Amino acid sequence: MIKKYFENYFEKIKDTKKVARDKNIGVWWMPVFDSFLITVYLSWQLSVGVWIALDAWQSGQDYIPWYMDSLWEISSFSLTIFMSIITFTILDKIILFFIYVHSYANKLVLQGIAKLDMYLWRKTGRDTVVANFIWKLQRKYMSRSKRERKIMTFAFVGMIGAYYGWMILT
Repeated sequence: MIKKYFENYFEKIKDTKKVARDKNIGVWWMPVFDSFLITVYLSWQLSVGVWIALDAWQSGQDYIPWYMDSLWEISSFSLTIFMSIITFTILDKIILFFIYVHSYANKLVLQGIAKLDMYLWRKTGRDTVVANFIWKLQRKYMSRSKRERKIMTFAFVGMIGAYYGWMILT
């Protein structure tokens, strides 16, 4: 019975790839990564809540019950417990949610590009300025070797990570 549950569950996760393709999401791993980050964050918050509740429960008593040490030891694994529960129950639905979020964001970006192109066409008379610039930039990127593209991608992701890391620290 449990084996069948996991087989069906992993089929549901594989089916999200088909939904992503239908919604024109080019990289299926992005919604999966987003849902994994949300799962980790939610598990962390729930674990902190368990620790706060245990501390409040223990400090509210006149004596320490015999089972309190066991509860603290079990609660040290609460991050793993919550992450496993979320991963094996609702991760497919979280992935679907992020597929729809990415699809909506793609739609908004494309509408924004079209509106900006229309505005520039009305003002300057030049046709599809922004779209042509994006295609030209993409052609330059794709004309580079695979190694150069990887280096550029890692540098870009590293810069974004450094920026957000700095924003979190300050």
